[in-house]
Amino acid sequence: MDMKRTLTTSIARTISCLALGALTGCFTVYETPYPQTQLSPLGEGRELHVAVSGFEATVTTYMPVRGYTTVWRDDGPYHRGRYHGPRSETWTTTTYIPQVNESTVFIERAVDALEASGFVIATTNADYCVEAHFSGPVVTGTDRSVEVAWVLLSLLSADYSAQTWSARLKIREALTGKVLLMHDYSQKYAAAVWGPIPIFSPAASDATSYNTMQSWCLTALTDRVMADATAFLASRAP
Repeated sequence: MDMKRTLTTSIARTISCLALGALTGCFTVYETPYPQTQLSPLGEGRELHVAVSGFEATVTTYMPVRGYTTVWRDDGPYHRGRYHGPRSETWTTTTYIPQVNESTVFIERAVDALEASGFVIATTNADYCVEAHFSGPVVTGTDRSVEVAWVLLSLLSADYSAQTWSARLKIREALTGKVLLMHDYSQKYAAAVWGPIPIFSPAASDATSYNTMQSWCLTALTDRVMADATAFLASRAP
């Protein structure tokens, strides 16, 4: 009988935890659609050597460092009918240290796009050089006003964030260094999230975090840049 009661209690607690997890989750109400792009293949029997540079990005991560701290408490001369003097208590602490690292994700994505289109990636004797540089983020006053409106009108149960990043593409003729194509791109990402528990639910969402928005924008910019770059290079191949 005790075993049956224990099992029933355990199942009930599990269901309660799952229900609480679903209840405290955060849902994405709106997210910017991802841009549609298409690579241009070089074509059978054609060959072009391309060098790639730029596409630099830094990513900030937070490393948890755990430690201990000791505090002293004094409950007074009497507590629950017994004398207690000062006593110590030890607590665990967690400190998050920001770490900024260079990311090669986007230049690797650019190289993959060129190779998938049939171009040869060359470090020497390249025919053309593809270069791209990112800048940002930019958050406009309108975006900040929209964010405040989402937060206040939802009674702190929703959040809205937006970032705009830019990229500049240059394609040079390797032999002369002449710029044959230069184009600027702008990419905005915006997301709105909602959860049933004010403050805590929106704070648990990744959709509106800085790293998520940065990664989304730079990935989209890389795809757009490479769509135009492959189209241009394919038109120059003999």
